[in-house]
Order: sequence, then C-alpha cells, then structure tokens
Amino acid sequence: MMKKLCLLAGIVLLVAPSVRSQSREAATSGAHRLFVGGEVSTFNPDWGCVSASPFNCWNGHLVGLGAVADANHVWKNLGIEGEARWLNWAGPGLGLKESNYLAGPRYQLFRKANLALYAKGLLGSSHITRPLNLGEGAYFTLAPGGTAEYGLTWRMVIRVEYEYQIWTGFRGLPGEPINGLTPNGFSFGVGYRL
Repeated sequence: MMKKLCLLAGIVLLVAPSVRSQSREAATSGAHRLFVGGEVSTFNPDWGCVSASPFNCWNGHLVGLGAVADANHVWKNLGIEGEARWLNWAGPGLGLKESNYLAGPRYQLFRKANLALYAKGLLGSSHITRPLNLGEGAYFTLAPGGTAEYGLTWRMVIRVEYEYQIWTGFRGLPGEPINGLTPNGFSFGVGYRL
C-alpha cells in the first residue's frame, strides 16, 4: 500500500508543474471561438414613425427576443455571425410584427483586455405582418451593424449591438411603389462560449 501511495505522489509531483504551465485557453480551445446567446431588442420599425432614427418614436418601437451564434477568427480577424430576431411586442400596435433571419461576416476591429468591437454585414430574409390585416410579406434584407462585447468570464460575454436593416423590395401598401424599409435599433444580450 505504501509503495502505491509513494508512486501516486511521485506522479502528481512530476505532472503538476506541466499542467500549471499551460493556459486554460490553450488547453481547451482551438483558434475558432463559437459563441451562442440570446438578446433583447428594441427597433424603430420604420412603419408609423415620422423619423427612422432609433432614438425617436420610442412609443412606436417594436420589442422582441433574438438568438445569435458567432464563430470568431475563422480567418484572422474575420468571423461569421447568424441571428434570428422576433419583434412581436409594443410598437405602434394594431398587429405590426417584424422578424429577421440573417447571416454573414463580422470583422474584429479592436480588442483590448476583455473588450472587443466588431463590424458586421449580414444578409437574409425579413418578414413583416402589417397592422390592421393589411397583409404580410418576406423581403431580402441587407444589415450592416456593429457589436461591442465585454468578457465577464472566459465563457460568458455581454454584448450590445446596433443594426441598420435595408429591406430593398418592400412596398408599403398594395398599389404603392417599392420604396424599401429601414428598421434599425439596438440589441442587448449575453453570449456563452461552447
């Protein structure tokens, strides 16, 4: 029994310094970092508001939830982001809802300690349900934006982002010309590193 304890103690003494010398990040991850998370969003829907600014028409903003996934540093500072957002609450009322399903590249502009800033350019599909049963539709969407992330722990980040959406083929009401729609706003959320 004493031989086994001495052998075990010897192994621990030999292995312990080498385990301590490696960082947790190097031991448990590769170059890619995959985050998944959730967000709360407030967007000016660009419907029923005099101004499309995200700082105006607060009583007309749509509020909703979103899911996001980021793969950072796929190639150098370039990564990929995908998001889905459902803006189903508040707004000007009468049944207006918007949802988005977007994906595209994101680029890390700055990193210092736990703070990182990203620029992104997403594209995909957005859906609107117009108020007063005036119809619904899905539209191709371009969405440039920016994200700030702050690492709380090695696995958890908080994030704030601004996104400006361009719905190129949107037509307000039947018979009107195609003039596009530009919903834009802010999202606040958390991400978890897998």
